[in-house]
Amino acid sequence: MIQNHPILIKPEALAGKLDLYREVFLILDYDGTLVPIAPRPELARPDEGLLADLKQLCGLPCYKVAILSGRVLEELKELLPVPGLYLSSVHGVLIEDPAGNLTALASADIEPVINRLYTIAVECIGDKKGYIIENKLIDLTIHFRLADPGAGDVLKSFIEKSKEVCEEFGLEFLEGKKVLEIRPKGLHKGKFIDWVRGKAPLAYITFIGDDTTDEDAFACLEEGLGVLVSKDSRPSKASLRLNSPGEVQEFLRLLITKKRDY
Repeated sequence: MIQNHPILIKPEALAGKLDLYREVFLILDYDGTLVPIAPRPELARPDEGLLADLKQLCGLPCYKVAILSGRVLEELKELLPVPGLYLSSVHGVLIEDPAGNLTALASADIEPVINRLYTIAVECIGDKKGYIIENKLIDLTIHFRLADPGAGDVLKSFIEKSKEVCEEFGLEFLEGKKVLEIRPKGLHKGKFIDWVRGKAPLAYITFIGDDTTDEDAFACLEEGLGVLVSKDSRPSKASLRLNSPGEVQEFLRLLITKKRDY
């Protein structure tokens, strides 16, 4: 799919677009989309208003709502205790539906390799401050938002020392907003889009995301709608753009006010 600069749209106009469809499967990224990016992952929490909006939206018969995030499932459940919500964790690897049924889209056979990479990361970072390493068993994430400006040297060292392991086991590096992820090739958010298409073939699928990892999902939408969250215009496989998480929440509230009976 060709990347273009998504067209900036007002929340009200976006809500009006979705109001044309009888059944909508709305998929939302978490960090940088539903809530602003925070210096540390644990600080990015939803307010009561957002939780109330999601609860109301999940209660509307014309909408199914999912969160598609790089976070692990336990975190998403703690952050978003909303009945009726689909939760897709570690970029779609593990899915929990509203009834509590679990679906795994990838094997956990890679866990020993991720543990090995975690050890390499710890050695490369040493006593340097500002780094957070997350071992998600099938994905390794290094946050460096709070690190010194020389973070690039540490990451370069890590990439060099882990490159051979990644090549041997089919892993890839992906850099996002002050974060470096190592994941199996072919394992990305687009897999969840495919899963949703199989579960709700008649639904109009809409995905809203803000980061590099969301581009795979935008690319898989086909007949659906991709919305980038960014204050600046930039190339993306999404077709539309909202400015901020604040506009995303405004859009959600507008969907609720446009309740429909079919």
